[in-house]
Amino acid sequence: MARPVQTPDDLATRLQKWVGLGLVTRAQADRILAVERGEQPAPVRRPGSILAEALGYVGGVLILVATAVLVGRFWADLGVTGRLVVTFGAVALLIGVGAVVPTAGPGGRLRAVLWLLAVVVLGFGTGLLADDVWKLASETVVLVAACETAVVAAVLWWWHRTVLQQAAVVGTLVVVAAAAAAHLPSDDGDLVGLAMWGVGAVWLLLGWGGVVGPRLAADVLGGGVVAVGTVFAIGPGWGSALAIVTGVALVAAGVALRDVALLVVGSLALLVDVPVVTDRWFPDALAAPMALLVVGALLVVGALVAARRGALADPGLRGVRSGPRPLAVGLAALVALAVAAAVVALGVG
Repeated sequence: MARPVQTPDDLATRLQKWVGLGLVTRAQADRILAVERGEQPAPVRRPGSILAEALGYVGGVLILVATAVLVGRFWADLGVTGRLVVTFGAVALLIGVGAVVPTAGPGGRLRAVLWLLAVVVLGFGTGLLADDVWKLASETVVLVAACETAVVAAVLWWWHRTVLQQAAVVGTLVVVAAAAAAHLPSDDGDLVGLAMWGVGAVWLLLGWGGVVGPRLAADVLGGGVVAVGTVFAIGPGWGSALAIVTGVALVAAGVALRDVALLVVGSLALLVDVPVVTDRWFPDALAAPMALLVVGALLVVGALVAARRGALADPGLRGVRSGPRPLAVGLAALVALAVAAAVVALGVG
């Protein structure tokens, strides 16, 4: 039976998916597509040397140090305009240098580090703009700065799909969710933790469906945010239940999907949350150690099951099971809406 003919458009779609999963770089995808279309591919750019990479790191650090020195010594004398020029000038310099370095080899790592530093400085600069120029309230300054920084971080991640750029996006989204929850009348840490939990859960689902990648980074970042969110939200009854259920769900998902990252994150979450919950709701001297004993036994069983399924022999997550992309996107949207509704209901109630 003859194989179906693959059109360039189909290949472009597949290559775009592979770039998103981190299987190939954008430059490699462009060269493959050019060859399949009968075009002349762009010449391969020579990767930068280790020395050039090291010099780039030192240069980025020096930019931050120079900005910090200006902030510490001359901040009051610069005025608002001078402060904005220094801050956003540092951002433009970091992004510009990162844009011109080769993406192959050390150059790709250098760009990732420089752009991560740019996102950090940009968050400070937008906060300065919202505070000194727009005269917003302190809690609104954080929200506005995080929203603007998240947009830029997402653009940089779309341009350069690396773990550091993905971490910048997740970090800024966490700050956006937390700052938004802090605006509610009942702006306690529990709602902030629930909002953070929602961001992590959505990211885990998108990673499961291959919408964001690489998968290992999505699991570690999403699972880490979920675990930290449960720590903040552990106070009330629903928060304690959420913490325990989340830890168990992460471990169970790790076993079912052969995902070592979820196993580790879930185990650490249970290790932190279980003693806190037992001490809070069962103030008995034997409650905490017995709970840890039960959790430890369950984790040992989970490790044995994971080993039999081959998950522990695949640290690179190459054998991790993924889900259908439409289902993952639908579940992520459902979780986002449900958590947002819960945060608002608890915050205004």
